[in-house]
Amino acid sequence: MMAGWIFAVFGLLVVGMGGLALVMMMRGKLDATAAAPVRREVVPGGGGAPDGEVLHLPLAAGFAGIKGLPWISWASSDIRPRLVLHPNVVEFGVIRSHRRPYAAVSRVDVRHTAGTCNVVLEFHEKLSSFAGNLVDPDKARLAVQLLAAKGCPLSPRAAQLLDEAKDGCQ
Repeated sequence: MMAGWIFAVFGLLVVGMGGLALVMMMRGKLDATAAAPVRREVVPGGGGAPDGEVLHLPLAAGFAGIKGLPWISWASSDIRPRLVLHPNVVEFGVIRSHRRPYAAVSRVDVRHTAGTCNVVLEFHEKLSSFAGNLVDPDKARLAVQLLAAKGCPLSPRAAQLLDEAKDGCQ
């Protein structure tokens, strides 16, 4: 009888320590992403086009979701998600990388929850959306500013994020 209790306590201890280790690993990933800088590079414009700037935004995770339901995703990855803003296309990826012109973006949204700040891209004539966890609201604000400058429509939440920056709020 005593061996059963010892086994149960030991089992709970192992499960608890495993859960704690998982939480600590995820916290470390989020902290590392928040500290990672936005990488900028200048690319020469071909055919007489002006030079452009490419921004590589660091993501903690990427999600391929259902348009209009960003918290429901059919694919996710924290191995190598991508969000790169090129001069005339946005590059994003969860498992595979995709490129779409800025005109194909039907809406840019921002979603916040504990430890996350997701920029959500929805596309014309597509049922899926892309959400990238930038962790840092300032990096999300930069992404939304640049997407808005490229003519992408903003959701009320994304517009509010930009308005907070103008007012000096966090």
